[in-house]
Amino acid sequence: MTETPDIIYTQQFVAANVQYLDYSEREEAVDLLNDFDLETGESNIQHDVDENLAGYLGYTDRKAATKLEDGLTGVYPTFTQDSLNLTHKQHHELADKIREAQKNKSMLWQGVVSFNPDFLERAKLYNPETGVVNQRAIKRAVQKAIPEMLKQEELNVPETFWWADVHLNTNHVHVHVGISQIKNTRPLKFGEPKGTFQTKSLKKIKSVVHREVEDKISREHDINLEKKIDELKKDVVDQLKENLQQQQQQKMLEQIWYALPKYKDKRRWRASNNSYDFREAKLLAGKLVDDLLKTDLNQDYEKYLSAIKQKNSDNREKYGQNIPDYIPEKQKDLHDYLMNRVFDELRKVDVVSTKSNFSERVKWLGIEGNNELIEVLSKQLKNTKSDIKAKKLKKEIGIRKYYVGILIKENKNKNYLDQISELKEKGLKNNFQDYLINDLQEKYRLGVLQLIPRNKRDNDNKTEYQKLINKHVDVSQISVKKINEEIVAQKNQYLDEWLKVVKNTKDPNVQIYLKNQGLKNVNLPEYVDLQKRIMQAKLAIKDNNKKYADNISLRNQKNGKLFKELKEDYEQLKNINSKIDLNQTQIRLNQANNSKNVSRQKNKSLAKKENTERKPKNSVSPRLLSKLSSALTSVKKEGQERINALRRNLDKEDDFEKQDRIDEIETETGRSMER
Repeated sequence: MTETPDIIYTQQFVAANVQYLDYSEREEAVDLLNDFDLETGESNIQHDVDENLAGYLGYTDRKAATKLEDGLTGVYPTFTQDSLNLTHKQHHELADKIREAQKNKSMLWQGVVSFNPDFLERAKLYNPETGVVNQRAIKRAVQKAIPEMLKQEELNVPETFWWADVHLNTNHVHVHVGISQIKNTRPLKFGEPKGTFQTKSLKKIKSVVHREVEDKISREHDINLEKKIDELKKDVVDQLKENLQQQQQQKMLEQIWYALPKYKDKRRWRASNNSYDFREAKLLAGKLVDDLLKTDLNQDYEKYLSAIKQKNSDNREKYGQNIPDYIPEKQKDLHDYLMNRVFDELRKVDVVSTKSNFSERVKWLGIEGNNELIEVLSKQLKNTKSDIKAKKLKKEIGIRKYYVGILIKENKNKNYLDQISELKEKGLKNNFQDYLINDLQEKYRLGVLQLIPRNKRDNDNKTEYQKLINKHVDVSQISVKKINEEIVAQKNQYLDEWLKVVKNTKDPNVQIYLKNQGLKNVNLPEYVDLQKRIMQAKLAIKDNNKKYADNISLRNQKNGKLFKELKEDYEQLKNINSKIDLNQTQIRLNQANNSKNVSRQKNKSLAKKENTERKPKNSVSPRLLSKLSSALTSVKKEGQERINALRRNLDKEDDFEKQDRIDEIETETGRSMER
């Protein structure tokens, strides 16, 4: 069941009409005194709001208005920005303004603020036993809120005026609001003044009224929550600066520096820049921030998220469940803020003549980051018309694909070593353990040899490589041209021996091996037979190519059936391998989560030890390192000063966000002038 929000505000617009003033003041709806009895009835305030809005147009009750005037000795319950209860003179002046607006065909905005009685009771503005409502406090809250809403709509001009009445004749307390202009200042749309208000403007009146009406205890809760968010954000940013000073983070910062495009206007180094030439630097900076938020900064970051979620929950209770979830927006704000602080300091670093270590950047960006960048570069290549630019893009794409291949092999090798260690530590000493450890060691050794360029392998390496590749090769990667009886025989022998061992699924060594290889719940005999069939089909195709070289028609006839079977087997093998990859990915994720805290402490100790015990090997000039070090120090100092402007009130814009937008506007202006 959906909870009823504390406040609802609904608004519509029509041409200005003086009768609306009479409607909002009718006697059965208003009470100049501060007490009334809430009528019993339905509890859904949205229902009340809809009914009231539906009755605005053309509604007149002169008789009720006259009674009210007679009974109140010249004082009206209507209030405006300057008065809580209008005099006769003020009332006539207001009516004249509405007539003038009507004459000039200005817009009339009719709004209803509806309060949940439970909220008013919590705010100590309504006593359910006596039925007394503190109208004065409600009026002052509306007087505070409407100007802020008008400012959002650029209606805070002398031509604008408004009035309102507190209505007590429905299930809930309502404030009926009228807004108009003596002379229209709004932009025209289809020949008429623009009538709709922005969503954030309508949200503004609810938030300000709520803030002004709620009791002191609740207000202190919000203030304390926002202070907590400020402090937690400060902790996250301060820890960022501290970690950046470590050797590893300084190395990461160095790679970001190398990747930054040489813009004439370096203010374009912003998290909001989506240009393809800035993509690598942005990905590197984003990866740095992501890694820190997941490791060193994780504890404070989780507390920050908890506070934001609490604030989001409070807002939904106040304004209803249909308000947007702003948690992702706040996460992105923090992420972009941390990235921009890094870019800010790098802008201050002078250009130093030094060789960019491209391979280091590619390696640190990782497989996922490089694949994302390759996709961006490929789209750019597809759309480019310049041969020179196309050649440059092709070269970079090729280099990145090459390095991605290396990274994949390195990750596999590390995984093999981890599996060997686990077998030795947790397995049972027997023949199965010896075989499986040897199997993993051979695969690791093959991976090491594959990382050595072919022209740099000596004869011993070449012999060892060929022996291992024949044994452990992926059958889908063997070409028809290169396959032969020797390769098939060696591979079949290995598969038979391997299956004989891994079929012993009750052995603890086999269980560990199958789990880490992603082979759990895989039909192993079927997996082996499938690989054998694929090799046999390729061998038969090669034999037919040789035997029927002079009879293409007969060769195609013989091979047609084989290719069809091969295609089906490939699809089946692909499905099994996908399942294996998925299992291995899940295992790595679980291992990463389990070892996160241990790894975090280990990395801190290792970084501290490296900083104190040995001087880092640097391939860059001391001048650049010095400037990067100074930049990191400035990030810490500047971040500490500017963080005080963050999140003083979650309904207001952050100072740093404003400055970021100013920088972006100035940058765009500068770029336009350059063009």
